[in-house]
Amino acid sequence: MDMKVEHAYQRSIETVANWIQTELNSSKTQIFFRTYSPLHFRGGDWMTGGKCHLETLPELGSSLSPSDSWDIVKIANSVLSAHLNTSEALKVEVLNITHMTAQRRDGHSSIYYQDPKKGPAPLHRQDCSHWCLPGVPDTWNELLYALFLKHVMTSSCNSSRF
Repeated sequence: MDMKVEHAYQRSIETVANWIQTELNSSKTQIFFRTYSPLHFRGGDWMTGGKCHLETLPELGSSLSPSDSWDIVKIANSVLSAHLNTSEALKVEVLNITHMTAQRRDGHSSIYYQDPKKGPAPLHRQDCSHWCLPGVPDTWNELLYALFLKHVMTSSCNSSRF
């Protein structure tokens, strides 16, 4: 199968959106979509020389260089917007973590993803796509919790009106 990652991602989101529309009762279900989490390989990719082990500070600049992750976010936004603009619109809360996560190039496990007894991984096998705990995923959980609280507060305000 010859398919680009972007096209596969678009098809997967469309499939999920269609499934949600046909299979879920949106009046009884809260739907959350977390946007793409960017990679931070420098000088290559996984097992091709990509590195992130010397990243010790977050990206402090206000402008981040464009990357494949921004194209992925555009795809997600366009697919979700197309489904949200229908008469039977999905009620989807988007948890947009892409930009803030892009700033945390220092939050990957890099060469320290193995069992501590084995020691650091070889430099040519760094993990610059998964995240350390505690850290970035904890922030995603806090944002998700805030959305839950927002729904609870909105529901209680609406139900207390006459």
